[in-house]
Amino acid sequence: MTLSELLSLPLGETVSVFNQPFTYVGRSEVTLDDGSKMYWLFNDEDGMLSVAPAEEELVTFDHLEDEVEADDSVFLHGKEYEFSYEGAGKITSSDGESQMENDDRYLFNEYESSDGEKLRIVSNENTGETDAYLGRIVSEDDLNEI
Repeated sequence: MTLSELLSLPLGETVSVFNQPFTYVGRSEVTLDDGSKMYWLFNDEDGMLSVAPAEEELVTFDHLEDEVEADDSVFLHGKEYEFSYEGAGKITSSDGESQMENDDRYLFNEYESSDGEKLRIVSNENTGETDAYLGRIVSEDDLNEI
């Protein structure tokens, strides 16, 4: 399945990500400060697929209950994550059971472990709430229709 096929799926569809079902229940479009778009697709189990079409990047994330404090690196569950990326953008549209509100602005920092696992810390500038997600990159071969 391609990223464009994933983005065109209707809400309620289920896809397989690393052979695990992902039931697509909500979506938010994020317009980044540089004008590019990112899409956050939410499932019914507090998980998210982050799609950056311009970079052809797809990352699956699970929400962490842990409070994460970050600097240049983060130690979490016995692993070290090094800072790799920061971005910011505004929610320009939301559908279904999205966890994000239109017009809210989000800052996010990503950290990566030596084995490629990603830690994303997302802060809502409007509310001050911060959430952390742990994930990994998904190739189109690991994304399938069910």
